[in-house]
Amino acid sequence: MATKKEIVNEDNFEELLLKSANEILEHVRGERQLKSHFATKIAEPPMYSKAKIKKIRASLGLSQAVFASIFGVTTSAVQHWEQGLRVMPAPACRLLSMIEKDPETVFDLISDDKAS
Repeated sequence: MATKKEIVNEDNFEELLLKSANEILEHVRGERQLKSHFATKIAEPPMYSKAKIKKIRASLGLSQAVFASIFGVTTSAVQHWEQGLRVMPAPACRLLSMIEKDPETVFDLISDDKAS
């Protein structure tokens, strides 16, 4: 039995549902052996307010410069996020949500153990 992982989103939900229903019908008729399919719905990254970004950064004890290096952006970008002059982009929001949930693991993954 083969397994396949498919990402389900708003664009392909109907198509995948119809495909699954047709496969079941073919199976019932004896025309097809069913395969296992696992679908994963990926949540949209959360949006962060300027106050929330600053609060998370401060709670981690990070300067704006260090925080910026984690996201691969300039210190002024972080300042703009915290002042509400720019919206934090979705990929940065995704990373911030992971940091918020499990900062230790994320920092372990992104740290350079060879640095002295």
